[in-house]
Amino acid sequence: MYCYAICYLNLLIVLTKNFMKMKRLISCFTLLFALIFPFVANAQMDNLANMSAKWIRLNARNAAFDGADIVNYNPAGLVKLDDGLHFSLNNQTLFRSPEHKYMLNPYMTSVKEGKQDGVDAFLPSFYVAYKKGKWALSTGAYITGGGASADYPSGSVNTAMIGYQMLGTIGPMGYSNFDNQSLKASSYYLAIPLGFSYAIAEKLSASIGGRYIIANNHTKASMVFHGVSPDYLMSVDYKNEARGFGGIIGLNYTFSDKLNVAVHYETKVKLEFESSDNKGTYKALAPDGTKSDRDLPAALYAGIAYKVTEKFAAAFDFNYYFQSKANWGETSGGKDLSKEAGDCYHLALGLSYQIMPKLQLSAGCKYIHFGYSDQELYYTQLGAYETVKYDNFNIGIGAGYKVTDKVQIDLGIGRTFWKDKSIKAITWPTRPEVDITNKAYVVALGVDVSF
Repeated sequence: MYCYAICYLNLLIVLTKNFMKMKRLISCFTLLFALIFPFVANAQMDNLANMSAKWIRLNARNAAFDGADIVNYNPAGLVKLDDGLHFSLNNQTLFRSPEHKYMLNPYMTSVKEGKQDGVDAFLPSFYVAYKKGKWALSTGAYITGGGASADYPSGSVNTAMIGYQMLGTIGPMGYSNFDNQSLKASSYYLAIPLGFSYAIAEKLSASIGGRYIIANNHTKASMVFHGVSPDYLMSVDYKNEARGFGGIIGLNYTFSDKLNVAVHYETKVKLEFESSDNKGTYKALAPDGTKSDRDLPAALYAGIAYKVTEKFAAAFDFNYYFQSKANWGETSGGKDLSKEAGDCYHLALGLSYQIMPKLQLSAGCKYIHFGYSDQELYYTQLGAYETVKYDNFNIGIGAGYKVTDKVQIDLGIGRTFWKDKSIKAITWPTRPEVDITNKAYVVALGVDVSF
């Protein structure tokens, strides 16, 4: 604290001598606010699909009626379970490797790189359903958005742009370079559902319910400026939290012993985030009580499950995410961010084979498409280059083993592929290309127990 006090005193002396320099410093901090603050609102991947070990090994669960994880995937299908209490406990471990390379100006001596570090070891989910006769009650707890950390211990293209913008302002004070950039942000949207399912007829069932969303984001970023003594450490460290509620309705129709079709709809969840627990050296960046919007978009989920033979089955899923209808705030140019992002959808195919009475093998794939209206404009938001949101393809394999008639263990392994892509940093004067690569692996383990 003593060295910080000296630093601020020196800055105050210089600024007092030159009022125009003070105005430029304030302008720079205003720019930093515009660049950094949106990060927590854009770091997450909205509307996750990977929320159970069964899904990881199959990729298509929207029309399933086995396992308590259908609390999330097919709530109307819960009436197809055996009478009794059903639990499903799952965890996923994520290994993500997003990277980007850039040269902000032609005077750079080498290409700079931003690289994700670390492993997301815990992404748990828990589901419980009680079924009796024609009806079922269900609840649980799972991560429906976010679920990971953006960890850039050496900074990223966005922290570099912020640093150079700062130098343009505080350079006359003697500061000439910066280093020790870092950026770390986490985002977790916890969903707690409560639902009621009822068999209207032998083949038709319906569900109605809702989910309470608890969204928690945490942003940390810093860099050190050199040139005069003492060095100047600029850091931000604050949390953003929001709460909201949305409805869920669903239908399940069993055409025959071989064919099942299901659909359910989740309404938009309005989320107004409020910043708190600000611990950075620059607390004016996000004062406690600062508010911003990032709704969880409405989504439509449809699925078909078909039993080809007694041992072989196939499933097809279609999900549509109404992102453009959510409130995500505005870009720095005043445009609606969610409309620039556009809607997105995913298609999935899953295959399973009962190789033995107790052992099922499965594999699946999923393609997701992001319907950007203006991708370059969307990527002006801090967090976009770091988390990488564009079209990708996922494959999963795994097995389910029945330990007893009441206990099953599921193991799934997945890999997600992105094409290498170049996206211009259009807010920078030279509009440089930022070259992005990404890959991700996931290992999931689940245990289902029935009573």
